[in-house]
Amino acid sequence: MEPLLPSLRKRKRYIAVEIISDFPVQRNAFISAVSQAGCAVLGDVGFAVCGISVLGFENNVGIVRCRHTSVSQAIGVLAFMTMIDGQKVIVRTAGVSGTVKGAQTKFLQKGN
Repeated sequence: MEPLLPSLRKRKRYIAVEIISDFPVQRNAFISAVSQAGCAVLGDVGFAVCGISVLGFENNVGIVRCRHTSVSQAIGVLAFMTMIDGQKVIVRTAGVSGTVKGAQTKFLQKGN
């Protein structure tokens, strides 16, 4: 099977996310919280259309991927997340980028 041409691929955006909490958040807990919040806010079909997925998450910092037409909806889903594993958290969106490398260098470096 041949890969799709670039003009036929779905364009993606990468959202840099920081979790502010009193405890370290586990990757699996963050993934399940994103999917629960996405289904609650957008519904199952809307969540599938947005294409929201967690690429990387470590030390309360991570990158969430979505489709380029659904960036505002994905940020809204992340903003509605207030509880992870039964404890209160604040999800801060650091920024949006077109590449994973751009999201890491611009928004997730320790010096910022």
